[in-house]
Amino acid sequence: MEIYFFYLGFVLFLLSICMAFLLRKYFVRYTTSLISCIDDILTEKEEIVFDVEKELLTSKIQVKFRQLYDVLTKQKEKSVHDKEQLEEIISDISHQVKTPMSNIKMYADILQNRELTKDKQNEFLGLVRLQVDKLDSLIDSMVEMSQMEAGMISVLPKRQPLALLIEEAVCSIAVKAEKKNMDISICCEEGLMAYYDLKWTAQALANILDNAIKYTDEKGKIKISVLELGFFIKVQVADNGKGIAEENFTQIFKRFYREPEVQQVEGVGIGLFLAQEILKKQKGYIDVKSSPGRGAAFSLYLPSD
Repeated sequence: MEIYFFYLGFVLFLLSICMAFLLRKYFVRYTTSLISCIDDILTEKEEIVFDVEKELLTSKIQVKFRQLYDVLTKQKEKSVHDKEQLEEIISDISHQVKTPMSNIKMYADILQNRELTKDKQNEFLGLVRLQVDKLDSLIDSMVEMSQMEAGMISVLPKRQPLALLIEEAVCSIAVKAEKKNMDISICCEEGLMAYYDLKWTAQALANILDNAIKYTDEKGKIKISVLELGFFIKVQVADNGKGIAEENFTQIFKRFYREPEVQQVEGVGIGLFLAQEILKKQKGYIDVKSSPGRGAAFSLYLPSD
């Protein structure tokens, strides 16, 4: 009997040694796998293999590491994108500011170093004033743009009549239209409603109307029409101006973009960019239909419900 217990104890002892060895081997593999996974994440290895298919403790932990890795990867990509975007913005701003500043410097040098008649002095002072106004407009637009991109502007849409939007936008550009003897017609049924922020959507519509005035000859025509389209209300601004080439439809909504043939026309190239951003924040969008020499039609789509 004693021998039986002796052999049983010996067998149990061997089993415990084997169990300890297997446990040690498992934990070594476990820690090695985790350390390798952590090292790959820390060294920013592009392709990391996560063992997430097996129903093991290591697999469950690696699932969490995979989630952490995905989050860190996205943050890194966003950081790179933000840096590139910032560099692009700085480059754009530098280019936009440099032109009027160079013009102001040139006009100041002429006024300072040349003997000019009173009329010529007034002419150059007028040119300086135009460049200062351009800088002022550029700075105001850049402030709005930066606030919009940083999420500092609160766009709060609510259900309200479209007539309010059109009235607000048209009033803001009426003086410019009158100076060019523009004919602005409005076609909007009474009682049409949409969800929009009055202040900022009026700004978006005014930007499009302002472009229509700038790129249409004197005594030109602008038509504002409103149409109900199920889930959206379409507000269209159509003019009989110079028109836009189809290959530029995407470009014109980019920050600071201006078509080469309109560089001599006053403007900084932010209006359409801001209009598009304002519409996006309200779950709306803008499209354009045009061809050179046949005018342009910009349509703003606002949610109806």
